[in-house]
Amino acid sequence: MVYGNSRLKFPGWLSGSRIKIKYIKIKLQNRDTVSGNIEEAGVRMLTEEELISGVVEKHRRFLEEYRKEFEELDSKINQFEEDAKNARISRTQMAERKEVLKEKRQQYYHQVEGLLEKELFPKLDPITADKIMEDIKKLKGQIESDEEQKLIDSFMENLQERIREKEVGESLLQQTKARVEEARNSNLELKEITESEKQLEEDNGSKNSEISKNKPQHKWLSSKIKSHEEALSYWEKQKT
Repeated sequence: MVYGNSRLKFPGWLSGSRIKIKYIKIKLQNRDTVSGNIEEAGVRMLTEEELISGVVEKHRRFLEEYRKEFEELDSKINQFEEDAKNARISRTQMAERKEVLKEKRQQYYHQVEGLLEKELFPKLDPITADKIMEDIKKLKGQIESDEEQKLIDSFMENLQERIREKEVGESLLQQTKARVEEARNSNLELKEITESEKQLEEDNGSKNSEISKNKPQHKWLSSKIKSHEEALSYWEKQKT
């Protein structure tokens, strides 16, 4: 289709675009009556320059709208991706911290065993000493923090009776209590980290879902922007 002259021919790569140029379609008997018919109708035929300007303006308007939406969506997705990255780092740090705490917890109970074997067990009968060691073994096991506290209370009460009974001295009791409390604190921190991991996993799942949901629109907008940029560049060159 030609308007005015060959400069306004639509190139093949634009044939599938949504460019729509509003124009007046006039049925004519022959070219000699065009001017008269238009004047009688009170309608002015758009010039080639005006038609091109309209197309250029339309592409600019679409670009403004698409770029605004793209920038907002791009910022949103970038934030989600940054949060997901930070979550991965946090999970790694949590996993490392958990290993440290597990090791510390075992070390503290091992120190308790060493103290009692050296200063108390030689004064106890084998059955009583074995019973205390069995209680420590239970404490060292992977148990819930609430259950651990009950075992600690029972263990320390029994140990206090044995220490005072054998007149070993309060120093041993205080040293043992301090190490047991450190082991207990390690287990409490382990519990907190485990709970934080669960929450982090839930939050991360939600963010990944948002990323997946918004990616198609993000890709579509990027494609539309590129298409309109190319079309705008083409039509602006036609004005020169």
